[in-house]
Amino acid sequence: MQATDTAQNLTENSPFDFACKDDLPCFTQCCKDVNIYLTPYDVLRLRQTLGISSSGFLEKYARSFLSKVGNIPVVQLLMDPQTLYCPFVSEEGCQVYEDRPWACRMFPLDLASTTEAKFRIIAGKERCKGLFERSKGTVKDWLQSQGVLEYSQMDREFQSVVPDSFKPGAPMNEGLGRVLFMAYDLDRFAELLEDSRFLNFHEIDDETLSLAGKDMKELLRLAFRYIRSQLDELYQLV
Repeated sequence: MQATDTAQNLTENSPFDFACKDDLPCFTQCCKDVNIYLTPYDVLRLRQTLGISSSGFLEKYARSFLSKVGNIPVVQLLMDPQTLYCPFVSEEGCQVYEDRPWACRMFPLDLASTTEAKFRIIAGKERCKGLFERSKGTVKDWLQSQGVLEYSQMDREFQSVVPDSFKPGAPMNEGLGRVLFMAYDLDRFAELLEDSRFLNFHEIDDETLSLAGKDMKELLRLAFRYIRSQLDELYQLV
């Protein structure tokens, strides 16, 4: 594989040579002045490792808005205004490495928009010297080593929240877009679960509630279920 060919389309079984090491001259440069868009699971993992509330994380570390094109919720990680670096990186590297976002785990790969392949390289040799490292692995090996699969699964579950009647690329009603934001601000959803009337109305049984109380990932899945039910109902009215 040519490390300089950033347009190359790859499959899971494509050879992929890459390694990130602290002795490379570009170490942490990929963490500077970049657009990192967060998934609900990204936010969950980050706020947990930081020990703060979901609203606290969104207020301090993210920019949240509805996209102008389709009113789809967008949560973007804020860079440090002085250095333009990610707020969680230091000279030693990522300080939230075990809970880093999906986009960081994927780098230097991203999803491809072609039907021939699933992935593409988004970095060039002028910036990413790790592409010259020889790891003798495949794209699949890389994804597994970076823990991408769990993040991708949770993102697929989030994508399934949108009703089947919603056509990709079509504008979403602004009110519906705001309902989707609850997946990012999970504490707001957790507050609803304290109301017995809410639990009864949405038929949330004790076992489901107990599981969500013990596992934040299950709480997020329950939020997905609730949001989907709301969007299904609201889509019949718009």
